[in-house]
Amino acid sequence: MSHFVEIDPVLLLLKDSCQAAVLILLVLAAQWALRHRLSPRWRYSLWLLVVIRLVLPCTIPSSTSLFNLLNLPAISPSLTGLPTSPNPQVSAALQSASTGLAEQPDEAPPLPPVVQAPRFGSSFPWLLRLWSVGALALTGFLFVSHHSISRKVARRRPLIDGPVMNLLEDCKQEMGVRVPVTLVETADVGSPALFGFLRPRLLLPAGLTRNFSPTELRYIFLHELGHIKRHDILAGWLITALQILHWFNPLVWLAFHRMRVDRELACDALALSYVRPEENQAYGHTIIKLLESFGRSAWAPSLAGTVENRNQTKERIEMIANFKRTNRGLTLAAALFTALGLITLTDAQPASSQLAKELVGTWILVGAPGQIGLPPAEGGRLKLLTDTSWSVTQTDPKNGAVVFHHGGTYTLKENEYTEHVEFANANTKELIGKTSNFNVKIEGDTLTLIGIGNPWREVWKRVTTPKPQKADPAAIQGTWTGNETGNHSDGIASFIVQGSSFEFHGANTNEWYKAAFSLYETDPKQLLIVITDCPVPDYVGRTAFAIYQLQNGTLTIAGNEPGNPIVPASFDAAGARKFVFKHQ
Repeated sequence: MSHFVEIDPVLLLLKDSCQAAVLILLVLAAQWALRHRLSPRWRYSLWLLVVIRLVLPCTIPSSTSLFNLLNLPAISPSLTGLPTSPNPQVSAALQSASTGLAEQPDEAPPLPPVVQAPRFGSSFPWLLRLWSVGALALTGFLFVSHHSISRKVARRRPLIDGPVMNLLEDCKQEMGVRVPVTLVETADVGSPALFGFLRPRLLLPAGLTRNFSPTELRYIFLHELGHIKRHDILAGWLITALQILHWFNPLVWLAFHRMRVDRELACDALALSYVRPEENQAYGHTIIKLLESFGRSAWAPSLAGTVENRNQTKERIEMIANFKRTNRGLTLAAALFTALGLITLTDAQPASSQLAKELVGTWILVGAPGQIGLPPAEGGRLKLLTDTSWSVTQTDPKNGAVVFHHGGTYTLKENEYTEHVEFANANTKELIGKTSNFNVKIEGDTLTLIGIGNPWREVWKRVTTPKPQKADPAAIQGTWTGNETGNHSDGIASFIVQGSSFEFHGANTNEWYKAAFSLYETDPKQLLIVITDCPVPDYVGRTAFAIYQLQNGTLTIAGNEPGNPIVPASFDAAGARKFVFKHQ
């Protein structure tokens, strides 16, 4: 089974919280700019966008998203399902598709045991512990607050007052509220408040029914029943849960405070829609009288009071005084709601340019600008690119085992390509956390990466063909003699082939090699050589790559020195040594 990088829930939470913070600032700005043109209901509705943003763990990438401009990094490559550590099945698949080499000019290091890439889910345990402490502390506080109110209310008997109960039923019928509502009079609340949503109880401060007229009681009932009609208690529990999750974000606290303020304004507006226009002033006087006679309600997620914040009194009175039953501004509000949703309830879209689309695929390293070779028939280095993630895997040409494997996420901005290393095996673990920038260009099936602030200059070919088949070495068995062309043309060289091994002697008596080899049916055909013995100890164990052709009894070989990762592109490739042999 393949191993995958896990999504870190804390990092995902941080990203969601940051995106929600951007939306909160936009909502506050919109409310300020359109404060006289947005109805209370729409002011409150804008906060529902923030709730939706915080509820959604992942959102759909879109070209309309504001976060395309902010360029927030991806949290984890696991969102694309990329494997992050090789196992036998992955290695076999890589070898089957592979025809690439390392960009470094040195030989591959000894093969270590392949280790599992670090799991992203455990990268920041201290951050998870810190978040847990805050979330548990806030949860405990809210549980105690709710339990305290619930216990006090449970001890109170329902209010049995015929005229008051009839007035409540009249208000329920008028507003179309069919949920049974129990009246409870208690000194434990500072102002009228609705408690609970499954079996709602309307809590009235002691003495309120005696000190307020039936008309004033009607206004209070209409307001509190508005909370039932709007499902505000249920919404209160939801935002409380989100506040626990995002307790570390001060903008979330500000947003939910303003949401409760706007909730009361929306309830006032709903209540006023059931009274005559000339009663607006009387309704406002009732709110003021509540403040003077009692006070504000206690705060708890299960409560929705008529007066929750003295500081909003002026704002509420102004809204009440200016309230009119009208749909003016509806089109503007709906357009604003839709626009904010489109740009903030979506996520940054992976670069959607033609260049980004062409990047996706499997690539094989074939050299550097000006030194481009052929894809090797065995072993090599593969680069796998998806919309947001990348990985590079180096295999050993002798046995196909994975030498190293690392990768992470990348960003593409115009022609600038940036790689972030987020996982690696033992051989390249020092790369984790590093970032490399490149200029990128794709021409046909060739990908060129030129390092910005780093020395890497890489040319990759798209992998589009199956693995080449091995060729039978029978045709080149025996002894061959000939000359090296070009700068080393003096003297006779010999090439003695027995089975899958050969011995080479150059014109210089101090130059000789013993090696194992494999032939491959490519165009031109390839010769993969592993040095087993020679006068230069550093060459022993290295791999050399060459091309060859056998025509009319003449064997032509062109190859680079051992350790050079480039396969010559032609028999006259710059830097390659070329030999022409005749069979003896």
